[in-house]
Amino acid sequence: MALNAMSIPLGPWRTVRYDVPPEECAADELADMYNTRIGSGGQVEPRPGTLSYQSAAAIAGTPTVTLAAEFDATATTTYVVIAAGAKLYYYNSGWTDITGFTTITAGNDNTFEWANCNGTLAITTGVDSAAIKWTGTGDATALDVDSRFTKGKHLAWFDNRLWIGNVSGATGQLWYSNIADIETWGATSYFAFGAIITGLVATQNALTVHTSEGIYTLIATGNAVTPYVPNRRTGSNQAAPLAAVSGRAIVALPGDVQVMVCEDGIYQWSGGADLDKISYALDGGYWNTIRTSRLGQSFALFFPRENEVWFALPYGSSQTTMNHIVVFNRRTGGWHGPYGGWERNCGALVDGKPHFGCFDGILWNHDTGDDDNGTAIASWFETGSPAAIAGDVSVRWIGARCLYDGKGRYNVTATQRSTELVGASSLLDMSGAGFTLGTDILGSDVILQEVRQLSQDMSMLGYSPSCGIRISQNAVNQSYSFRKIFLRFKPLGRQLKPKPVDR
Repeated sequence: MALNAMSIPLGPWRTVRYDVPPEECAADELADMYNTRIGSGGQVEPRPGTLSYQSAAAIAGTPTVTLAAEFDATATTTYVVIAAGAKLYYYNSGWTDITGFTTITAGNDNTFEWANCNGTLAITTGVDSAAIKWTGTGDATALDVDSRFTKGKHLAWFDNRLWIGNVSGATGQLWYSNIADIETWGATSYFAFGAIITGLVATQNALTVHTSEGIYTLIATGNAVTPYVPNRRTGSNQAAPLAAVSGRAIVALPGDVQVMVCEDGIYQWSGGADLDKISYALDGGYWNTIRTSRLGQSFALFFPRENEVWFALPYGSSQTTMNHIVVFNRRTGGWHGPYGGWERNCGALVDGKPHFGCFDGILWNHDTGDDDNGTAIASWFETGSPAAIAGDVSVRWIGARCLYDGKGRYNVTATQRSTELVGASSLLDMSGAGFTLGTDILGSDVILQEVRQLSQDMSMLGYSPSCGIRISQNAVNQSYSFRKIFLRFKPLGRQLKPKPVDR
């Protein structure tokens, strides 16, 4: 028998919106989410789980990890390097100490920047020596800079030279080495900017210099006497952000586009006179709780496989460490996240996947499994609540049809959400019609072959102009993937709301 009702289709989804109430979200926008992501097909699913890199044990004493790097020493040899506490390590069936006689001062905020200089790893924090180098053999050593400067904070490899900026006693100086010789530095091989250098980014044809007063580019001239010409790109519009607040939170993307963390949000720069804000969807309901005074420790990385940029941020009025990751999808221009449940201090792409160092002596793989090293991932998402007909027209909610992928013999919780009523709650079985004899393991929670876009109905109740659905789960080794939800209703018409009684 046919159901006499109308419906609102929600999904596939493109982005989350924290800047508007759920009633103002479109059909392809989510009102809230945590530890969930929007996939390439617009489906919503839990974020990937985490596990120690190569299942390695924590460094003894569980020191804070302040560097994560993967660099190619040769065409066939790749190393994963971390700094933890006062030591430097590389992975070789376990973490091997390569600190040697270099000095590394332990400290949560003593985070490193690094560059691969044609097979030599160069790292610096701006705290100890000018920089440290490691060639892939033996121990690391201090980088010889001919005593031109000390304690450089930012570095980059560009035009076959190593560049180090914001040096001790001269925060606006940017030094460069000889060509193909990172330990020879001329007495006049530097540029002086009238502002503090906050980050360096090498692109295809220019070195980008972020300063407290704007962004500059250095372009090679081919002239040995004047090898580079500096050009100021941003800074004329004093009402807008001038540059990134953290050198580790600038990401160079294909097409010479850069995205970066600024005090009031996340911006994109395409080489013009202004930065363009891309994080309006995070305003209001999310960014207002970011502790902006700690954004100097924020960091970001590009995840090419998913065409995503991951930003690690401090969420909470008293938060001092980076405890949230929000994700920007370049293909859709949308956002998802935050991811949370831990605190992270540095990151790098390792084996093509995001890896993050934390405060317990471990480098964590953030793209593996359905749990956090055996701990369940608490995840949820909430659809928007667009009005069924109009914001002043009440309807009677009947139910929702949920389209999902069959994942296993376990449940998720689906809850009706509205500001005007207490909604119904249902358990949705993620096996559904996808669990069939001959393809599944009897007594197991796992389906051998995932079945796409199954459907189940859940009950809804009450009367209101708008309504949404919240999907949540908190269990180990369990997942879900929702592709679309149809909200079913019957119109009631425009009705007067009773006035509140004065007491």
